[in-house]
Amino acid sequence: MSQPHHILIVDDDDMNIDIAAHLLGDSGYRYSTASNGLDALARIATDKPEVVLLDIVMPGMDGLETCRRVRADPGNDGITILFVTSQDDPETRLSAYDAGGDDILAKPLGAQVLRHKVENALRNRALVAELRKEIADTRGMLMSSLSTTGEYGVVMHALRNSLPCRGLGELAEVILKALDTYGLRGSIQLRTPDGILTLNSERRSSPVDQEMLRNLSLENRHIYDYGSRSVFCYPNVALLVRDMPVDTPEIYGRMKDNLALLAEGAEFRLAAMVEEMRMRGERANLVTAVSLLNHLLTQVDAEFKRGQSEMTDIFNELERRLEGSFAGLTLTEDQEKGLWNIVRPLAARATALYEQGISLDQQLAGALETLRTSLSESGSPT
Repeated sequence: MSQPHHILIVDDDDMNIDIAAHLLGDSGYRYSTASNGLDALARIATDKPEVVLLDIVMPGMDGLETCRRVRADPGNDGITILFVTSQDDPETRLSAYDAGGDDILAKPLGAQVLRHKVENALRNRALVAELRKEIADTRGMLMSSLSTTGEYGVVMHALRNSLPCRGLGELAEVILKALDTYGLRGSIQLRTPDGILTLNSERRSSPVDQEMLRNLSLENRHIYDYGSRSVFCYPNVALLVRDMPVDTPEIYGRMKDNLALLAEGAEFRLAAMVEEMRMRGERANLVTAVSLLNHLLTQVDAEFKRGQSEMTDIFNELERRLEGSFAGLTLTEDQEKGLWNIVRPLAARATALYEQGISLDQQLAGALETLRTSLSESGSPT
């Protein structure tokens, strides 16, 4: 059952108070009374009425001053003040509105007008209260949305800053700075085939944290909660947060989501870093191999050219000696021609082999240059 509406009637004449209460009736209302301004202020302070019927002309503090004092207190903002006066002239009306009154009724009061004014004031009061509640709810939702957006922005900022990271120390610093931004303290552990790095918010390595995070990561769970601590585990990343906001469930839930996303993002970035390090190692090995191959090809080329030069000299010397020997031998023309037919094809074959060697050397040099250019374009020093 709804509570009756509270109406305060302020008048220095008890008869006027009784008339107003009689005209409104008992249904849905409860009344309190005051005979002067000071008494009215005291009753308003202790028992906030919804509507005040306030006489203007009263001894001591009149209704206008009483209204100004009521309006001076922000706690009285929801009270509707209806002035009641026998001085129904424009100047009085202006003074009443200027003092903070919501409406004015002329004496003698009529039942229909009085009820209409009071009922209308109560309806307006309910509408204003509902509107204020909607505004407050909307403001709360907006502030919550802005807060959530800001918290999520910390994660996005950290993930963007992780992209240029090339070492475990750089990535760990990005994650710890995100914790700093949230006002939280904790530890981050990053694991690669080459080793483990564990750092806390004080930028120190704690053997206790390192062992605990490594052991927790061996279990098949992503999130561990114990007291105000939470641990977020992934195959190569573990994040410990020591001071979770467990006393504020809404913020606690959002923070767990954000921190899990932060740890998962670090996991993906670490996996990419490991692959990048592997590729850099392979490129470094390839660069070393190219350098060694280049050196070997240079030596082979030099040896090949030296051997070919010596072979040319040998065949030239052979021809010279044969020509000299023919003079002292009694060979027929056909015999001499037969000897030359043996020697000269061998010399031609040696020359062809030399030219094939030059062609192969050029092909190897071209392939080596292509490989060197590819490595240079990929950023590997050659």
